[in-house]
Amino acid sequence: MSNIFTEQPWIADTGPIAPALSGAEIALNSRRSALKVLLSVVSIFFMLMIVAYGGRMLYQDWQPTPQISLLWANTGLLLLSSLCLQAALMWARADKVHWVRGALVGAGVLTVLFLAGQLIAWQQLTSMVLGDFSNPSVGFFFMITGIHGLHMAGGMVALVRAISRAFGQSDVRAMEHNVSNCALYWHYLLGVWLVVFGLLFTGNNFEILLRICGFI
Repeated sequence: MSNIFTEQPWIADTGPIAPALSGAEIALNSRRSALKVLLSVVSIFFMLMIVAYGGRMLYQDWQPTPQISLLWANTGLLLLSSLCLQAALMWARADKVHWVRGALVGAGVLTVLFLAGQLIAWQQLTSMVLGDFSNPSVGFFFMITGIHGLHMAGGMVALVRAISRAFGQSDVRAMEHNVSNCALYWHYLLGVWLVVFGLLFTGNNFEILLRICGFI
C-alpha cells in the first residue's frame, strides 16, 4: 500500500539513462552527419542537372552524345573500387589490419584508373566530334562527368588520409570510422554514376528520361 502513496505518475519513466558520449565520439558522429548532409546536397545538384539535360533534349538542335565504349570499363573500375572499400570496412570490423590496408590501397589505385579513364573518354569524344562543341549534349557530357570526377578527386583526399592513418597505426577500431565514411562516399558516387551513365550516356533513353523529368 505504501507504494501507492509514493508513486508520481506525472513523471514519465524514461528508462535507463544512456551514457554520455566522449568528445571523440561526438566529433565522429558530427563528421558522419556532415557527410550525410553533403551527400543530400550533392543529390539535389545532380538531380537538377539531369532535369536540365532532359529539358534541353526537347529542342530541335539536340543530338545524342556519341557512344563511348570506354565508359563501360570505367564503370567497372568504379564498381571494383567501391567493393574494395566495402571489403576494407568488413575487415576492419574483423580486426584484419593488413587486409584493410591492402583493400584501401586497391580502392585508391582503381579510383585513379577510373579518373584517368574518364580523361581518355574526354579525348575520345573530342576526336569524335572533331572539335565541334556546338552540340549541347557534348557540353552536358563534359559538365556532368567533370563534376562527378571532381567529387571523386575530392574523395581521394579523404581516402589518402585514411590510407596514411591505416599504415601509421595498428588499432583497426581507430581507423574503422574513416574507412566507413570513405565507403559511404564511394557507394554514393557509384550510385550517382550508374544513374547518370544509364540514363544519359547509354543508348536512346529519350522517352524514359523525359518521363522521369516530368516533361511527358
